Amino acid sequence: MTAVKFCGLRSSADVDAAIHVGCDLIGLNFVTRSPRFIDVATATEVVSTYGSKMLFVGVFKDPSEAEVRTVIDVIALDFLQFSGDESSDFCDSFELPYLKVLHVGESFDFEQQRERFPNAFAYLLDSLSELGGGSGERFDWERFPSDTDAKVFLAGGLNPDNVANAITQTKPWGVDVASGIEEDNHVKSRKLMTRFMQGVRSVST
Repeated sequence: MTAVKFCGLRSSADVDAAIHVGCDLIGLNFVTRSPRFIDVATATEVVSTYGSKMLFVGVFKDPSEAEVRTVIDVIALDFLQFSGDESSDFCDSFELPYLKVLHVGESFDFEQQRERFPNAFAYLLDSLSELGGGSGERFDWERFPSDTDAKVFLAGGLNPDNVANAITQTKPWGVDVASGIEEDNHVKSRKLMTRFMQGVRSVST
């Protein structure tokens, strides 16, 4: 089945709901300017409680090495995600596998971008956003790579109403959602999580 990553969860209740509905990965956002920011203390509690049941991704955008180390030295993350202009050497310098966000514009060339980050575990294609994701805006899905052996997540503007069509059209390795499973004020919704997973399962085997 298509892998599903819920991003920007900020509480044990959010994580419990995500596990209940059956997502595969959870993104914890350590970008301080993001409305989905989670502090280290809360993230530590969440991962220590649910780490045996879920894969956790630490999300960063243009961090310093010290900022990443501060997190991974105390939290047992499974993956890192870099959402900014980080270099390949920087992404490779940590002990964890990583997802690299690639922002899709008019001149986007996936294979060219992939060559810049040959050691990435997976690539996450998203629309352009000041905060690196979670904007709720989608890019032109015609630009999604149709013939690649890479693990590629589709992100940007996905929600329970369009995720089935998105998967059918792009056939991604995984899908990533943040705003599409939220009510007002960036509050995650168990109901929307459930509907999103139903959409994924309706077209995934």
